[in-house]
Amino acid sequence: MRQLNASGYDMKSQPIPKKQPFRARVREVMDPFEGGPESTWLSLIVDLFILFCIVASCAIILLEFLYPDRADLLLRCEYGFVSIFVVEYFLRWYSAPNRRMYPFEFYALIDLAAILPTLLTLNGQLMLLRMLRGFRLLRLLRLIEFFRYRFLIYRSINLFCTWFGSFNYQYRLQQLRNLFLWVTLAWILGANLLYFTELLNGIEDGPYSLYWQTYWHIIIVLISGIEDKEPVSLLGRVEVTLLLIVGIIIVGMLTAEIVSILVKRIQRIGMVAVKPPNARLSNHIVILGTNSHLDHILHQLYAALKGKYYFLIVSPDAENHKISDPLIYKRVLARSGDPVQMKILDESDVDSALRVAVLAADENLPPQSIDNKTLMITLAVACRRKGIPMVVELKTRESMSYAKQLPGIDFVVGGRYVEYLACQAVLNPGVTEIYYELMNFIREDNELYTIPLPSHLVGKSFQDAQLHFLDYDQESIVLIGVDRSPPDAPHTRFWINSGVTQKGLSNTNLILNAGDNLIVMAYERPFHPAFEKEEIWSGKIIYRI
Repeated sequence: MRQLNASGYDMKSQPIPKKQPFRARVREVMDPFEGGPESTWLSLIVDLFILFCIVASCAIILLEFLYPDRADLLLRCEYGFVSIFVVEYFLRWYSAPNRRMYPFEFYALIDLAAILPTLLTLNGQLMLLRMLRGFRLLRLLRLIEFFRYRFLIYRSINLFCTWFGSFNYQYRLQQLRNLFLWVTLAWILGANLLYFTELLNGIEDGPYSLYWQTYWHIIIVLISGIEDKEPVSLLGRVEVTLLLIVGIIIVGMLTAEIVSILVKRIQRIGMVAVKPPNARLSNHIVILGTNSHLDHILHQLYAALKGKYYFLIVSPDAENHKISDPLIYKRVLARSGDPVQMKILDESDVDSALRVAVLAADENLPPQSIDNKTLMITLAVACRRKGIPMVVELKTRESMSYAKQLPGIDFVVGGRYVEYLACQAVLNPGVTEIYYELMNFIREDNELYTIPLPSHLVGKSFQDAQLHFLDYDQESIVLIGVDRSPPDAPHTRFWINSGVTQKGLSNTNLILNAGDNLIVMAYERPFHPAFEKEEIWSGKIIYRI
């Protein structure tokens, strides 16, 4: 089960997932990687390995025609890859939801047709058949399996383009790219111009008489600024002199660009990566605004989503946001600009985002003014894309009267627990209504209470205690947790939603001890346990009227 301290932090306990049946675990690994929170890294590794085997096995087909003398070695490699594909085929068949119909599915037929030619070659007599050589070309059908892994391939290309685009925009690499383009153009034109100049002047045994050798001489001139070989003709010497000047200029510009990139790299150490305006994101989470809660919200969302989604921070000073943990900020991008502007929202790809969170800025302005700006940002997003799950942080309760005009949006008022509630609202839209009903003391709702452990439940398991309260007809009580806080530090060591303890004990084996307190949900404080008069007089126990 999960252990929390008074601030709500996880006490370094990672819940152990329930064991799935072996067949379900095999299907989870063999299914193509989808990139969602439930996808496993083992599934990604298996997919990458299968893709590598597909490419390598198809390359063997080409190598068989290019190197016929290596046919025996290539055939052994083919047998190795086919063995892998046979194991893959039977694992998919074993873990298929409908094992009877799996052999007739499209990808199953493709897999079988791709491995069948090699399996038939195991019979030496069939190798003598000429038609089998053409039949073996069916192995190229494995390339169709790329369509099975289309999401993984698309996601990989998208991640690479996003990373490279951010790196290119952040360090202004387009100038360096243009410089290399001009160098290549000068190299090709200079080599051809000098070669034909020497050729037209009747020079047949000079250093620039050989076409491909001219390219080597010119690249030395351009990059080093030093003349390698002297042309024979006068016009050729003039051309080399001009190329020498161009080479000196290129070397100077190249040095300046590299120094500029290094300086920018040093200046941006410890800062979040920048999203280029022309780069496109999808299925990401947009955070509009920055404040003191932002870093903790990112930590919580990273832990909940296992780092499988991009986060985009949008604010006027977003590009200067400091990185607190490189692992968490690996999937965080920044875009500077005012979120009220439609251009900035368009560059933030709000239309393809999963969630949007609007944070109240930490500015030296009246709280009502900050809320007005926050509501303007909320209206801009809501008008652009209706129905997108949003959570909005406000500074004052008075602003909630305006928030009522925006149904379907989760609003939270700043306070101690706003960052936790904002994280939950991003993950679970509508949770603020549950929070309101849970924390609001009205007679129509259940509340959370801490009660002493009844003596007859000492030594019982947590599951036995849950069943006891379910069978208790006098009052409606639901047991949801255990509180084992020391007397001098109440509510600092407790478990909610018991699943697995920090020590790995299941709630069936969790034995309740004398002195434990139970966290229950009830309509009003239960009378089930016996309270001491001192507890009531001291104010520790308050009855609702």
